[in-house]
Amino acid sequence: MTKNRLCILIFVCLLFACEDEDALKPNAFDEGVQINMRCPEALPNTGDDVCGLYEVPLNWLAEDRTKINVFLRAFLRKQSNLANGISKGQLWLIDGGPGASGATFSDPAFVKLVHDFGWDLYIPSHRGVGFSSHLHCSLSHQAMDEQYVNVCSDEIHEKYGMDVNWYSAVGAAYDLNYLIEHNNPNNLPVVVMGTSYGSFLTQRFIQLFESTIDAAILLSGTNLRPAFENVSMHEEETFKRLLELCDLQVDCRNMFDNNTELSAYEAARSLVLENGWQQCAISDAGAHTVSHLLRALASSSRFREQLPLAIKRLSRCDANDIEALRSLQQSLRIELQRQQAQLFQFNPLMTHHQIFIELLSPEVDIPMPFNLPTDSLLGNSVKPYVDNRHAWLSRSSPIELPSTLSSTLPILAIHGGLDMQASVTWFEDLSAQLRHENQTAVLFPYAGHGTPNYTNIEDETNTEVAENCTWLIINRFLQNVSGKVDIGCVGRVKKFTFDTE
Repeated sequence: MTKNRLCILIFVCLLFACEDEDALKPNAFDEGVQINMRCPEALPNTGDDVCGLYEVPLNWLAEDRTKINVFLRAFLRKQSNLANGISKGQLWLIDGGPGASGATFSDPAFVKLVHDFGWDLYIPSHRGVGFSSHLHCSLSHQAMDEQYVNVCSDEIHEKYGMDVNWYSAVGAAYDLNYLIEHNNPNNLPVVVMGTSYGSFLTQRFIQLFESTIDAAILLSGTNLRPAFENVSMHEEETFKRLLELCDLQVDCRNMFDNNTELSAYEAARSLVLENGWQQCAISDAGAHTVSHLLRALASSSRFREQLPLAIKRLSRCDANDIEALRSLQQSLRIELQRQQAQLFQFNPLMTHHQIFIELLSPEVDIPMPFNLPTDSLLGNSVKPYVDNRHAWLSRSSPIELPSTLSSTLPILAIHGGLDMQASVTWFEDLSAQLRHENQTAVLFPYAGHGTPNYTNIEDETNTEVAENCTWLIINRFLQNVSGKVDIGCVGRVKKFTFDTE
């Protein structure tokens, strides 16, 4: 056992006080609820939560079932605050990644929001991530390169055989069905909400266990055939559309018109592809660092407004520009560290594995030019996966399921038109499949990944944010999943403007 793996084992045992394996297994309460384990203090916002660790089959269809554990955390509304003694229902939140654990959903403000809606909040860590049984290999290196993929693939398949394919959305859907059935003694309404890759998992769950739940929400997600090999192309196109908004804002356009005829997008291309950034010595790493900086700004709800200003500073750097850019870089580092602190349960190998077996289209096996940008402004983020597509011994789902969603279940799908992580074309494909009266697709034109971060409603009387349109729509859906959802607030979302000072 390597030193790192030993430390992890000791760490987990300290968290759970696990003298033996039985200490990890929850004991059912009389009413059938199995959540009764003290939650690990390492989790954010620990105190008002309850947790459980459940033993489930690795392969749900095998006769001889190897067992793994799946972890569940819940924030239950206090009975003393309930008029009728029970909540309105259970909201089960599925994180993205596809290697994330759901830890970020425990923010106190968000927990309060769900409780104010009248619902209990359940946060499962699907198999392979968080405190659930991890998919891992002994190689500690985590970069997506040929060595990592080849070594880990051989080791994992030697350990699990073809059952490794159950470390997937299909396996996680079976687990989720088990968790819901064992934690709803009062038969409350159940809604599953998947975010990002979690929406892919939620759709697989609907295909397998539609009757288990009452409704589903798909937030900033994907369809069931996302053509992952085209991600870089869509990212470049979204980046261009974002910067074209600069030309529609007078102050932003003037930043570039004063000294050059280039648009903000053309200026960004010049910086990266023609090394126009070199006169601004903020880094020794080269154009790759500039490209990474632009992508980080475009993808961040907190810093996106500074994107054109950063491009302008990079193309004309004086001492003040350099100081401002270095300050911006530091702010981005701090934000990244904050996110990493929340995502400490993130499992990179699950990301790699699930991208191969679920998100890379079968067509990538056919010798053909991949749809990648010829002159990549932001870098080909998907190219390492495409280049190593043959490294995994198997890339098939354990159960063959359709690549489209056919369901009469009440479904609410919400997406951002400027989502850098999930292409708007994925949303368009998904929304075309939602044909029933109880199914609603909502597109916020200027929102990015994680729409609530971009959809505050502006109070026209005092120009202060009054409410968030995403959560307003979700709350309306939760209160009446079978009815038509009022999405009128979309037109009242605070207008997006760039920072020019």
